[in-house]
Order: sequence, then structure tokens, then C-alpha cells
Amino acid sequence: MSFFSYALGAVILVLVLLRQVRVRPVPRVFGPRLPLVLGVIGLFELFSYAGGHHVSAGAWGWVVGTLLVGALGLGALRGLSMRVWAGEGWVFRQGNALTMGLWLVSLLVHFAGNAAGGQAGGAGLAAPSFLLYLGVTLSMQSYVVFRRALPLWQQLGPDAGRPLQVQFMQFMQGPGSFFTNFGGPGPAGPGASARGASRGPGATAHDPTVIDVEVVDDDHDPPQLPPPR
Repeated sequence: MSFFSYALGAVILVLVLLRQVRVRPVPRVFGPRLPLVLGVIGLFELFSYAGGHHVSAGAWGWVVGTLLVGALGLGALRGLSMRVWAGEGWVFRQGNALTMGLWLVSLLVHFAGNAAGGQAGGAGLAAPSFLLYLGVTLSMQSYVVFRRALPLWQQLGPDAGRPLQVQFMQFMQGPGSFFTNFGGPGPAGPGASARGASRGPGATAHDPTVIDVEVVDDDHDPPQLPPPR
């Protein structure tokens, strides 16, 4: 179980750290799916380990202390350290050198705290509690970034951050053709004028030759990520 915890935790940690320095959109709705999954798996591993090993009250105290200081406290500081800005109808975030330095401190707090807890009869808790620690600290960081992004989303308006929309138009005569539009604020794509012309002024009936398809990106990625300001 310890090897699985270390291996899975190391892979997830590398992926998380790589995403910290990239420009990423901040979703309008807070939904920490990955941290929640990590937290649930981490709780299962931690209690499974405690069921087969003696863990003293002092060791549990060290685990709780590292979660409060390293996971919650430093997670909030990392969220404050990230750059958050609005552009192209979206809100973006990006980590920096300070963010990565705080990640290093967070990891040191976890492993140093659990090593000290091992002296109190809880040796070996670092591995089974790592995914729980990672899930808690990611949740806190994401929540702080989300709260910082809320005023920017409100300034952009309710139409900002819409997913990519693709509309296809096929004509009854001639070769098939299609036009694409992107949802959200901004000028309409080339299909807008053709669509209006085909229906004529005042037309309200649905045109059976028009097929509307909406493509939604689960990661809420915009069509293009601009560089940070």
C-alpha cells in the first residue's frame, strides 16, 4: 500500500506542478473534482493503514497539524501568490516562482511533520496520508484562486466564458458547406450573416437545413489562451 501511495502521489504531484506554471482558465463555478477524488482515496488509505498498525494519539495530532498548517495554510498562500487576470472574455491564472517555492515548503511540512509524528508512534504515516494532504491543499489553493477570480467574472458579465459553439449549415442545392461561430462576447463569425440571409427578414420558423451543434470542453478551456499581462 505504501508503494502504491508513493507512486500514485508522485505521478499526480508532477502533473499538478506542471500545471501550476501554465496559463489556465479559472472556472466560474467552484468544483474541485480532482482534489475531492484525491481526498477520498487518501482517507481510505489512511484508515486502512491505521487499521493494521498502531497509531498513537500523538501521531494523529501530527497528521492534523500538518493538514492545518501545511495543507490549508500554505495552500491559501499559494492561491494568493498566483497571478489572476481577465482577458479575451475569460479569467486566467498562472503560478510563479513564489508559488513553486511555497509548494516546496508544503511538501517539506508534510514529510517533516510525519517524520516527527513517527517519533510519537506513527511511523509510516507519510505515505498513506499523502494523497489526503495533496487533496486538501489543492482544494484550498483552488478555492482562494476562485474567490479572487469572482470579481473579474462579474465585471466580464454573464456571457463571458461560454464554451465553444460550432454551427453547421448545409444547403439543399450545391456542394455542402459549413460556417463556424464561437460563443461568448465578440463579433459573430462568418456564418452569422449567411444564416440571417437564408431565413430572410422577420423569419422565426426553424430552418430544417440548419444543424446546431454545441461542443463543451470539460476543462473549460477557451479557444486560445493569451499570455499573462
